[in-house]
Amino acid sequence: MASRDKIVNFLNDYLKISEIDDESFNGMQFIGKENVKKIVTGVSTSAELFEKAAKRKADMIVVHHGIFWKDVNPSIDKVTKKRLKPLFENNITLLAYHLPLDMHPKIGNNIQILEKLGLRMVKKFGKYRGKELGFLGKFKEKMKLNEFVRKVDKVLETKSVVYPYGSQEIKTVGIISGAGATAVPETVNENIDVLITGEPKEFAFHFAKDGKTNVIIAGHYKTERFGVQALGELLKKKFNVKVEHIDVECKV
Repeated sequence: MASRDKIVNFLNDYLKISEIDDESFNGMQFIGKENVKKIVTGVSTSAELFEKAAKRKADMIVVHHGIFWKDVNPSIDKVTKKRLKPLFENNITLLAYHLPLDMHPKIGNNIQILEKLGLRMVKKFGKYRGKELGFLGKFKEKMKLNEFVRKVDKVLETKSVVYPYGSQEIKTVGIISGAGATAVPETVNENIDVLITGEPKEFAFHFAKDGKTNVIIAGHYKTERFGVQALGELLKKKFNVKVEHIDVECKV
């Protein structure tokens, strides 16, 4: 058993949420019981995730995409009410960490993808709101693009969409999970062989084509699973609590 507040304070400090300008209200979004025996992790807010967490007797839920965002109407509409119901009825705390969990240098989504693909980290990459969210990685030897796409699909358990407009032999890889297609110009200007991101942007297709670079669109959800899972493992070890990850299907 661990203190709710100690867990919250630890995560807020570990992920440096006060230093990051974000659309998300990072940290505690719903307060539950003071003591925590079990934590459930998940990528995105949904009624399904919260209901499953309640059935598994979770005291705390930690997600990447929370309920409350700065550009979203804060009114409790019927969907938000449905989502909040399991939290109220079971006194479950909800924590959300968005950009801080993408960019963290140890357990973040982007560094996790880089390491799982067997790349060597070169530097931070992908500037957004004054911070680099992603990382630039490099292989020792060049790899054919089609082979690399197959590797990405296997590691991320996805089926990528590819803009194959650059070199068909790649060595340098930029990684920004989720909605990171805004980094296509940076990929082109830094002569990076390929960008891995989560979802497409209309302008990015033509920019990649005109700039003669490669982009792998691997799925927003699929590129943002590893960070919250790694965070769960960290909490399990540090606070000696039970942690379970619940994967809820998402087709984006």
